Amino acid sequence: MRPMLLLTAPGEGAPFDAYLDEVLRSEGWCLHEHRRAETTITAADLAQFALVIVSHAAADVLAAEAVEQYLVGGGRVIAIKPPREWAPIFELVARTAETYATVRDAYIHVPGDHLWLEGFPAPDLQVHGEMHIHEPGEAQPLAMVAGQRGEPAAFPAVAIARRGTGLGVIFAFDLAECIVLHHQGRIANASNGPDPDADRDGKFTAGDLFEGMRDFALRHVPQADVLQDLLTRVILGLTPMPLPRLWHFPDAAPGLVLVDGDGDGMIREDLLATLEVCDRYNAHFGFFLMDAQIAALDPDEVRALRERGHSFGPHPWVAFRPTIDEWRAEVERICADFRARFGFPPESLRSHSIIFPGWDESPRIFAEAGLRLDTNFMEGYRYQSGHLNGSALPARFVDREGRLIDCWEQSTVHGDDTLITEKVMLPAHSEQQCIELSLSLMRELAHDYHGVFHPYFHPVAVGGHGRMHTARWLDAVLAEGTRLGLPSPGPDQWLHFVEARRAAEIREVAWDGAARALAFRIDAPAGIEGLTVLLPPRAGVAPERATIDGADAELRAVPLEGLGWSALTLDLAAGEGVAIVADYPEATG
Repeated sequence: MRPMLLLTAPGEGAPFDAYLDEVLRSEGWCLHEHRRAETTITAADLAQFALVIVSHAAADVLAAEAVEQYLVGGGRVIAIKPPREWAPIFELVARTAETYATVRDAYIHVPGDHLWLEGFPAPDLQVHGEMHIHEPGEAQPLAMVAGQRGEPAAFPAVAIARRGTGLGVIFAFDLAECIVLHHQGRIANASNGPDPDADRDGKFTAGDLFEGMRDFALRHVPQADVLQDLLTRVILGLTPMPLPRLWHFPDAAPGLVLVDGDGDGMIREDLLATLEVCDRYNAHFGFFLMDAQIAALDPDEVRALRERGHSFGPHPWVAFRPTIDEWRAEVERICADFRARFGFPPESLRSHSIIFPGWDESPRIFAEAGLRLDTNFMEGYRYQSGHLNGSALPARFVDREGRLIDCWEQSTVHGDDTLITEKVMLPAHSEQQCIELSLSLMRELAHDYHGVFHPYFHPVAVGGHGRMHTARWLDAVLAEGTRLGLPSPGPDQWLHFVEARRAAEIREVAWDGAARALAFRIDAPAGIEGLTVLLPPRAGVAPERATIDGADAELRAVPLEGLGWSALTLDLAAGEGVAIVADYPEATG
């Protein structure tokens, strides 16, 4: 039996439908087959798979009878906001009245009292977009609709139903659309939309895209990541066979520290002071350079530091409110100057004053210039710190038609200046308060959310030449990251790992129930070090042995997500593939 089938049907009215594929891959589920839904798909077609995921738009294409027949016959189904007529398939009662049948931009509440959801990291989450309201029937709710945060009603937002010998889970909202909106905000708020500079801070920034969408009390919860965690737990609960997954970070680390800073006013002494702090902890820094630093820094020194793992990229600037054409010209110009000066193309950036015009235009411009990691999504004005795009993981940009862009966003959790001054309309923090907040956020990301702790520190402030002095703060962050076992690559290093992990595939998955053996292959088109394969427990029992190409491999329990994972770590050359077999002991009790 093949492990997983994803059916989507992107098109007019549902441009982001296929983003479910990116959601699965972001969570390391790179073993599924992804097909476009067709009316001719039958229950027999679905029965070839251990799990079938039906997207919102695909449910409008598929025959409900085929899905129900597959489910009743022992199948496992996840249906994402299917038509209301599907509610009885999942033991719910659809609301068909004209009023109170839909809720927009509400919340869900995850009580965590179901076995699948023990230790779930955040009980209350925002759901952007529309959600169907169903009356509770015989289905068991996993999450409830809530009109306000922490105030759940009796209507299931996610529910599980047993039909015949099968199990099905229904999401009452479009998970793909919700996550895209968490990641990229509203198109209407873009600088070239009907409400430019939506937050009225005088600048075109990514914060404009989220105006009116954010809950201040949830700003430190990476909500999009937690919604993906909910899907992961449903997949684990439904699948009758253990399925391998690729972890987010190298060497089974629980998270990662990414430190970088903007070059405003930086002189060489500031660069050296920043490197001195980083060297104490084997950490790597990303320097985003303006024209003055590009002209002043020695190319040989920059190349040598890059070989040590530090990153250098541009810090473009043209105006607080540039047009798309002005912005494209500036990005192209500074990237050309950077390459001419240092002899290599930049790959990551942050804009001066975190300027980000348009919705999908900026990432498209970045990608065309060879920049594949953006860091401009930062909570500043009126929020001060948090996860602007709902994610502490790298998130792939998508355009208005639902096409992936070759550019990632790694949101910035806070800046030094946004915390230590009042410029963002919130009280300034003392140095000690800044340190305490940073360490608290880092611990949450390492223990609860498993994300990237990504602040920025201006090197001029680390060096003590500016109005802020932040060397002690940076030192405290890196010391705590070391204590928590969090690697600290430079932005370019992190980008290369992210891209290589994203390209890796899990193939030929086979489960031998009699022998209790899970076999599969991993193929790596790009070289990658520290790629971590997670193996789930089966019937509560972890695998006892694993081999890689027939040789015994180290298999260790890891406390990730509280789900009893066991981990294998691999170093693979470009184009290399390996065969893995995991043996499970017989379950007892």
